[in-house]
Amino acid sequence: MNWTTRIRIVYQATFLVIFVWLLARLAAGDPRALPYSAFLHGDPLSAIGVTLAAGTLPGALIWALVLIALTLVLGRVFCGWICPLGTLQQLSSWLFSPRSRRESLQVNRYRRWYALKTYILAAVLVAALAGTLQSGLFDPLSLTARALASGLWPVLPGGRPVPGGWLAALLFLTILVASRWIPRVFCRGLCPLGALLGVFSRFAIFRIHRVSDACNSCKLCAFACQGADEPLGNHRVSECHVCLNCLPGCPENAMSYRALPPLPSPPPKPDLSRRYLFGTVLGAFAVAPLLRATGGGRDAARPRLIRPPGALGEPEFLQRCVKCSLCQQACPTGALQPAIAQAGVEGFWSPVLVPRRGWCEFACVRCGEVCPTQAISRLTAVRKTGYDGRPPVSIGTAFIDRGRCLPWAMSTPCIVCEEMCPTDPKAIWFEVADEPVREGTARRVQRPRVDAAKCVGCGICENKCPVGEEAAIRVASVGETRDPLNRLLAGENPS
Repeated sequence: MNWTTRIRIVYQATFLVIFVWLLARLAAGDPRALPYSAFLHGDPLSAIGVTLAAGTLPGALIWALVLIALTLVLGRVFCGWICPLGTLQQLSSWLFSPRSRRESLQVNRYRRWYALKTYILAAVLVAALAGTLQSGLFDPLSLTARALASGLWPVLPGGRPVPGGWLAALLFLTILVASRWIPRVFCRGLCPLGALLGVFSRFAIFRIHRVSDACNSCKLCAFACQGADEPLGNHRVSECHVCLNCLPGCPENAMSYRALPPLPSPPPKPDLSRRYLFGTVLGAFAVAPLLRATGGGRDAARPRLIRPPGALGEPEFLQRCVKCSLCQQACPTGALQPAIAQAGVEGFWSPVLVPRRGWCEFACVRCGEVCPTQAISRLTAVRKTGYDGRPPVSIGTAFIDRGRCLPWAMSTPCIVCEEMCPTDPKAIWFEVADEPVREGTARRVQRPRVDAAKCVGCGICENKCPVGEEAAIRVASVGETRDPLNRLLAGENPS
């Protein structure tokens, strides 16, 4: 093993360990201000997608320019040296598929369908330009974080189940298993971030160079090539992962990685069909408004679509959310879950609060602290709780179902919701009444009512309600701070 390969493996292992460790510390509720979003802050695909969809670049995503600059100097080093999904695919390929030299040469040939990643890139960028951000569904960083948060952590001891987590896990495992037959199959043919970096790498200062006079065409350079970029011949620079495996593999030392090598011929352009590319662009423009028009979309009535505290208004939120699941991982009670159907097709896998699974801690602001795109605004505990003199941040309002509530429906004493309410003064108060019972006597009970002006929609009342299945008190998004139009009628009492 050559020294360059050893160094690359050390870098890959280091970045993979850091990525997983940060997610693990986030799930464990580590109070330290660790850079949980660092990888996503440096993601050019997220930065460009959010800029096109929202019309503004969040300040934290300015770090993506560093990766673009690095690519312009060194090529696609992110793909070969940093990306956690690329490393895991490479590891899977190495562990489960020992190949002969002939088989390796065959699987490392470039295939025309590898251009699919460029069509995916065009589709997500055009959709973003039309106001619908879906890059996070295909982005390797969001995809990996989503799979670990929703698919891996729930099955570990102490993990909390995530609805639809099997979908994220299945997609992730499919990518890893497919690498048994085609190394780095996602990187080569499906990754839009790789396609984007490939555009910049065409202008890279450092690149692979072959001295044709010294080359005997033995094809050993392609034996361990990670990107199927065919270093022998007219090198496909935009496909090269800069793994540098071709350098030690050459017995004639005909391969080198150097600055500004002579270009005997221009590198081949991406293997694209103008007709297919035009169809992709046209299709993305057409599909984007259809996603918003589906049931449960951004303009539909959705009383149970409860977003995290600090979330932007629904259109702006969907234009920024990259579905990375970091907020879900950060939630200490497991209240934040991925939306499967609650937010329509456009909002698939965006975070929603499900009170029956957890509640929003009154002073917790971790979801906004880890959001890489500011789809969830950063709040201080003082601001969220209203101790700064302004009304507290509300994500909804609790409503009492009198047909299921024990005091209301069965004259059975129960004060759980009022005991759990965290606001001061409490949003839940009691109406004392004498209720008739079957024996012909009366029983004094405390019947709960909700003061909508005090309720912040945290959901702890619904979570702790002892009534089985559907709780007797439930939270709806009405009254949320982020949408001034989502309000109760003036003077209406939610109970």
